[in-house]
Amino acid sequence: MLAQTADPFDSDEYCFEPKWDGMRCIAYTQPGKLELQNRNLKIVTDSYPELKTITDHVKSRSAILDGEVVVLENGLPSFDLLQNRFGVASPLQARMLSRKIPTTYIAFDLLHLNGKDLVDQLLSDRRRQLAKIITDSPHLLLSQYVIGSGISYFKNALKLGLEGAMAKRSASLYQIGTRSEDWLKLKQVKTVDCVIAGYTVGTGARSATFGALVLAAYNKQGVLKHLGNVGTGFTDAGLFRIMKLLKPLRVRSESVPGEVKAPAMIIWVKPELVAEIGYMTMTTDKKLRLPRFERLRLDKLAADCVI
Repeated sequence: MLAQTADPFDSDEYCFEPKWDGMRCIAYTQPGKLELQNRNLKIVTDSYPELKTITDHVKSRSAILDGEVVVLENGLPSFDLLQNRFGVASPLQARMLSRKIPTTYIAFDLLHLNGKDLVDQLLSDRRRQLAKIITDSPHLLLSQYVIGSGISYFKNALKLGLEGAMAKRSASLYQIGTRSEDWLKLKQVKTVDCVIAGYTVGTGARSATFGALVLAAYNKQGVLKHLGNVGTGFTDAGLFRIMKLLKPLRVRSESVPGEVKAPAMIIWVKPELVAEIGYMTMTTDKKLRLPRFERLRLDKLAADCVI
């Protein structure tokens, strides 16, 4: 079940919970057995060996949970740290990372319990049953929520450093594969269309693609200015798709004049592709703070990206 975007609101028909910045996963659990499936329907269990212990804290013969795999840093999800865990195929590397950058599965819905599908039950009933079978542990947490006070909840979530909040209609059914108004994302993120001027060389799980995109926009004089680099917000499939589009555009000369700071070597490209980037604020030196890739804008010309 997917969510639409909305502005914060109050309603006793909705429950409000944190928007966990992680990797959405369905968890299939039986005593001593776990299978994790990501949004691309790929089984990723072996990349997160520490999560196999969560079956000891799910009191059921069989259950299917919906939730997020996150890396918690000082109690808050860190998507930057989580990216280090994506696509790890080596069992040895996965075990090492599980000790260095441990993950936690945060459960927020229950789709199946002991041989019975629950998708046609109300969210309020599903959540009540979920709370009965989940015991919090270092690698498993139950997402908590409040009823009604969405605006104040959202503001407090931002103060704590969370990305935003989720609003879910208590009387909603679980609509598989549907983006519904019954689930709403409440975010305070501005967006800007940027020219992709280059990319940094990827390492580790991203050695076949890139580490970050180099972003720019034109000033009033028609000169490209560096707005920062973005390395978050990509799906595995999206990384390869973007890389395929960037390769034919590679050039030897710099696409952006002046000093451009980046965490790794830059491969420059013709400034033709446009990306929509979410960000919190713009710094005094005209750089995007907390940028996050939202989507490619193949319908927009690079020349239209003006500061």
